[in-house]
Amino acid sequence: MKIKITGFVILINGASLLLSGQSKDDSFIKGLNSINQSVLKAQLGFLASDWTEGRATGEKGEYLAADYIAGMLQLYGVKPGGDYSGSAGSSSLQGEDGRTYFQNFKLLRSVPGEDQVLKVITDDGVDRKTVSFTFNVDYIQRSYRQDIEIEAPVVFAGYGFKNDKLNYNDFNNLDVKGKFILKIAGTPSFARDKLTAAELSASLRETENMLLDKGAIGIIDFNPGSTTAGNIQRPDFLNMSPSEGRPRSGKPNADFSIPGKANPDYLIRINASVKTANEILKGTGIVINDYIKATDGGQPGPFPPLTGKTIYFKSDVITSSVMVRNIIGIIEGNNSNQVIVLGAHYDHLGMGNGFIWNGADDNASGTVGVMTNARAIMAAGRKPEMTVIITLWTAEEEGLLGSRYYVENLSYPVTSIRLYVNYDMISRYISDEDHNGVVMTYASSNSQFKKITDDNLRKYDINLKVDYRPSDTPAGSSDERSFVDAHIPIMRFKPGHRAEYHTPADEITTINWDIMEKIVKISFLNIWTLANTGNW
Repeated sequence: MKIKITGFVILINGASLLLSGQSKDDSFIKGLNSINQSVLKAQLGFLASDWTEGRATGEKGEYLAADYIAGMLQLYGVKPGGDYSGSAGSSSLQGEDGRTYFQNFKLLRSVPGEDQVLKVITDDGVDRKTVSFTFNVDYIQRSYRQDIEIEAPVVFAGYGFKNDKLNYNDFNNLDVKGKFILKIAGTPSFARDKLTAAELSASLRETENMLLDKGAIGIIDFNPGSTTAGNIQRPDFLNMSPSEGRPRSGKPNADFSIPGKANPDYLIRINASVKTANEILKGTGIVINDYIKATDGGQPGPFPPLTGKTIYFKSDVITSSVMVRNIIGIIEGNNSNQVIVLGAHYDHLGMGNGFIWNGADDNASGTVGVMTNARAIMAAGRKPEMTVIITLWTAEEEGLLGSRYYVENLSYPVTSIRLYVNYDMISRYISDEDHNGVVMTYASSNSQFKKITDDNLRKYDINLKVDYRPSDTPAGSSDERSFVDAHIPIMRFKPGHRAEYHTPADEITTINWDIMEKIVKISFLNIWTLANTGNW
């Protein structure tokens, strides 16, 4: 089910009215004072411990973490908002009406089978030549959804880059319908110099959506300096001291998806070696290095057609179903038709080869942020005006699947959601020198959020230097994306992104507790303000 939101109310009487949500009484001070480093450490200490085994999607450690989170929400007085007892995966953690804290659903887990084929076919009208390439040497597939066998034409699109801000489009006058697109991996250097990482990410995402809309078959990208593609198979005798090398789980790459009533539309994604790319380009006159030099000056194409070139691709996929669960709690407000959703993903990367990816910052920290804000709202001792829904997502690391499933299967009107607040990686300094910096991303239509934040920081003496980044379509690759795509306003605080990201070194010993405490506090103050005022 595709959900759209038709609109939302904007502030008309000034941001100062919003602070009236704190003027009725000082009950919210009890909530604010309940937020401290001891509370954060107590919760995060278990979630990021070895007991939860890295919280991989659908695995034992994630289930253990989910039961712990649900138990804490029950302790704090948050009501369950998940499935009713008796449904698949139901739990003894439930309310008096038999409702549990868990939204159970299935994912499909797909891994490559043995039959993997890629051929480049050249037909000049007289002769037909077929060159076969080897899986995990000359190419590798990046996503596995279903068995597929296809032969289709191919076009060259340079970097395959499009950005309206830079007035640059590699796809001008290029027909991609029913075709593979061969492109250079990455983006032109001039674009990297002029756009932020968030802008580049948004541009790539928009380009892929455009290609889907235009009916492209798939993308074959290649690095001009890579003569092979895939994972290098190291013999055991070269792995005598695995603890000294880069940690690897040893598990096969898997692709997770939400099952649907029809086969999903998606682009086949292939990483190819430069040898494979050169075979596709042979006879066209295109010299890759010359093209890169020209493109770095900001001028796309034109690209000569790859006449008589087709790609034959076959992929065998092994698929199984995995039971997973989101965690849902409800803090009832006086108005059940006005909702603020707080969310964080509690899954991470699991374990393997003797390593555990504990994910202390990513994202035990965000999970604890949501739990602590739920505790603070309950500690205030009175109902907020708006209803606050507490959500902890599964399968963010597998493609934002938990939050996407929730948004696509709401039990209440999507128009009731006034705001989604995302918590992801909230516990590391931006740098060793900057201990107070944080980026705040939010919908530009909610311009009053800046004043609310500034006022709360000043009034309650929270020392944060906020880099405000409003946007019509806020950038981000975490669960806020599921809500942005449904046209729901969002807010997110994000400090540092450090070297331990997605490594077993993301341990509790690396947490910067003071920045985490500040972010949880300003989030609570903003949420309390907004939840108790309707004029925005």
